[in-house]
Amino acid sequence: MASAHDIEGHIFIRFALVGRPVLNGLAGKGQRRRRDPLSARLFARDIVGSLRRQISFRRQGQPADDATVEEFLREAIWQIPIDSFVDLVGIDAGPRDKTKREVSKAVAAKLMAEFEIVDDPAFYHGHTGTGPLGPN
Repeated sequence: MASAHDIEGHIFIRFALVGRPVLNGLAGKGQRRRRDPLSARLFARDIVGSLRRQISFRRQGQPADDATVEEFLREAIWQIPIDSFVDLVGIDAGPRDKTKREVSKAVAAKLMAEFEIVDDPAFYHGHTGTGPLGPN
């Protein structure tokens, strides 16, 4: 079943909500003044954790676990040029938002090219649907 979720918009929102130290680490503006690979992993985990509340991923017809998707996103995030992240931690909102849109679009395109997005609203409650909405 094809998904109607706005992956690009969702990633854009995650950029706004992720902690400043994560973006600083990706921009090389943190305490160590160099890019921090852990920041890419943390940001990928944040994106996947948020997306998994509503959707699931498949690769070549098989369900993809969180670790697989996180690793793919970590690499996609790490490949983003450092200059883009420098814009993202800047104080001028114009270039920051423009870069957020461009990067969100690129990451979403890579994610959707590699994985099939499927609706799975009961993911965190197991497939029995025993979450706050009750059984299926």
